[in-house]
Amino acid sequence: MKKYYKLLLEKLLDIYERRESFAKDNNEIRAIQIEPAKEYKEYIDRYDHEAYRDINVAIEKLEQQKIIYTIQDVSGKYTKVKLNLDAIKDAYAFAGRMSVPELCDKMKIVLERYQSNNNAIICKVIKDFTKQLEEYKKLPYDIKFDDRKLDLVLLTLSSVINLDQETYIRNFSTAVFRDSKKFQKLRPIIESILFDYTDVVVEKERILEVYNLFDNPTYVLIKGNTTLTYKNSNIDLSDMNGGIAIPNSALGDIIRIEVNADKIITVENLTTYHDSEDGDSMFIYLGGFHNLSKQQFLKLLFSQNQEKEYYHKGDLDVYGFSILENLKNKTGIPFQPLEMDIDTLERYYNCGLYKELTVNDRKAMKSERLQKYSEIFEFMLKHNCKVEQESIKALELLENI
Repeated sequence: MKKYYKLLLEKLLDIYERRESFAKDNNEIRAIQIEPAKEYKEYIDRYDHEAYRDINVAIEKLEQQKIIYTIQDVSGKYTKVKLNLDAIKDAYAFAGRMSVPELCDKMKIVLERYQSNNNAIICKVIKDFTKQLEEYKKLPYDIKFDDRKLDLVLLTLSSVINLDQETYIRNFSTAVFRDSKKFQKLRPIIESILFDYTDVVVEKERILEVYNLFDNPTYVLIKGNTTLTYKNSNIDLSDMNGGIAIPNSALGDIIRIEVNADKIITVENLTTYHDSEDGDSMFIYLGGFHNLSKQQFLKLLFSQNQEKEYYHKGDLDVYGFSILENLKNKTGIPFQPLEMDIDTLERYYNCGLYKELTVNDRKAMKSERLQKYSEIFEFMLKHNCKVEQESIKALELLENI
């Protein structure tokens, strides 16, 4: 048997909350009411006597508690059921449900526990969430009024932001939750919040890399006329076709990098790294967004090879230029863009080797950090295009077909 009294009461409270009546004086609130015949078709089904009886019993039960008022027609059928606003606390208690102000107060208690966190992102999140709760609004990122979920999200955010070395997601999840898979359930929320609150322009699916969190070990690939010196050994790359892959964990053990070439070129894409050939260049594929260990490697490289020319070859999209700027800012190395200009972009656009911009692309182009590339962005916006590095090799193949 359906618990019609609970269903009726839940419906009335939903209307009450949807109109945000809890933030108004009772004399400002329009009648909160429902019509049983519209809500429950069985109420006007002349063959369903049991449902008609049960709905009437439920209405009478609520009326006896003075939680509702009713209107009946001449036959005794209830035509309207109205919420008694003076008994709103009793209505919530009878429904076994917390009011929105009560839920907001519980959420604020969780936020207060993280007030001492000095991280700029956590502080901004807490400030924004507090403002929304003061306005009795559900929190975004599917948190809503769930205080336990909010606590988990803030705990996870704090833990991710505090990582100072490359960490694998399953290890991170085990350390924080004692469960290697629990982080995956929260991952979409964490990625969305970091994407919205991080100043660095980066694709959402790579935002965790900015904070040293990876699904799997990452590697730096190096090729060219270069010698890497470790404590007890040397690695000469000059005769290694394709170079060598060095795990991030081993980058810090390098004590000297001798480059016997004039140019040092970092490359954003793996395919482009393999396609690049130049006897007078050292090529480096950083394997994603560069983290602390990669920064230290690049700083060592520059300190021992300052006379070289430094270039970065990235995608001709907003994220490619963001990676370039982040690379320069975090390492202090004067990288110059390579094949990342309007002429290159126009060449591939004219051949149809481009992709259309996304909403996030257009939004990211407004970043103040990237305004020096405004002319290139204007071309992209005008022609609704962006180019990946792989298109460069594709064009060479296309021209020879």
